[in-house]
Amino acid sequence: MDSSISERILDVANKVIAEKGLTHFTLDEVAKEAGISKGGLLYHYPSKDKLIKGLIENYISMFESRLAEREEDIFKTSGSNWLIPYINEQFDQTKFDSTSMYGLLAAVAVNHDLLQPVLEKRKQWLEKVNQSRDPIMAMIISFACDGIAFSNLLGLEAFPSDTKSKLMERLIYLSKECY
Repeated sequence: MDSSISERILDVANKVIAEKGLTHFTLDEVAKEAGISKGGLLYHYPSKDKLIKGLIENYISMFESRLAEREEDIFKTSGSNWLIPYINEQFDQTKFDSTSMYGLLAAVAVNHDLLQPVLEKRKQWLEKVNQSRDPIMAMIISFACDGIAFSNLLGLEAFPSDTKSKLMERLIYLSKECY
């Protein structure tokens, strides 16, 4: 499988969802926007479910990669506080192309079972949270970060950027109390 074509298909699929909505998220539309034949698309992603699964796997992979980079930097200075890189990554979603998260919305709308890899990954992340001195507070912090990321995804972020910065600072402060 040609990874550059596969990546382009995923990018285009996310953009179709972001710009045109789920009603226009069809294999025909993605193929057209990607500039390939439908057969070419089907070669890489034989069904809409496989395409959504690809979107989700790609999102998880990118998120994990960025999180690992942050963990390396943070662990050098802050010990094993896993929440700090998580907080930073969730709040920095605006720096990262938020359209990469649209596969999650597609899975919710089209086939909830496709969210299984996300559920498995969340279980791994919550295991890290459970290793803190105060797992309940750590979970609250984690869920607050998820809320920020999803508010951004849905275009529901209604507070000014300085408030967002203050929220992030407070969550980092609270996370230090957990570890």
